[in-house]
Amino acid sequence: MTQLSNPAFSTPLLDAVAEIRTIPDAMQVLRQARTQYGFRHFSVISLPKAISQVSPSIAELSVISSWPPELTAEYDRLNLARNNPILHELQTKISPVLIDILLLNQGLSNPKQTAADQLFSRFELTMGASFPIHDLDGLRYAVCFLGDRDLLSDEELSSLAMFSTMLIEQISRIFADNPGKKSLLSAREIEILQWTAEGKTSAEISRITKLSEHTVNHYATIATKKLGCSNRTQAVVKVMRMGLVK
Repeated sequence: MTQLSNPAFSTPLLDAVAEIRTIPDAMQVLRQARTQYGFRHFSVISLPKAISQVSPSIAELSVISSWPPELTAEYDRLNLARNNPILHELQTKISPVLIDILLLNQGLSNPKQTAADQLFSRFELTMGASFPIHDLDGLRYAVCFLGDRDLLSDEELSSLAMFSTMLIEQISRIFADNPGKKSLLSAREIEILQWTAEGKTSAEISRITKLSEHTVNHYATIATKKLGCSNRTQAVVKVMRMGLVK
């Protein structure tokens, strides 16, 4: 259990972080932080050791995310993670990285910039803040928030930086206790594999989940990669052996 050595730093949010025991616990605390600081979405992403290894898929990098499925799928369809300057900054900095969405998109080619502007506008995302953190094993993560609020104050940045450090420490402990969770599947990825295990096609899963067929296939592909499998059938067999689906 993480202990707060200085009572001056004990707040309800930080106290909640100290009580995290599972990934769902971490999700709940992140929701509290999102609400408290006026953001719309959060994510925790793992970062490769080398910048050249940055994945072109944000879904592959995500450990925890509240991004809507349509936002994730379209972000990856546009290949916005590849050569993303924010990811490069998170690889090389230890201080918070502030994000201006419009400035970020200006570095893209004209057609992609227009598509990216429309995507972030549709989800009302204009700014963000990311906090690069090393875990107990020296692996690098970033705790990220996106929204349309005003810029964070220095006090808010400091508080969220401490929150992010404690959060990654707790997540690292969860992974240390459960090594099989290193390649963590999201609840949506497990859901797609569950329906696949029941013999449903992508089109049928699309109707059941109210997701587009493209998004269903996207989640299935990401889950397959995370599990180190070459196809969806192998992925289903593996998650059944892991006890994640029946």
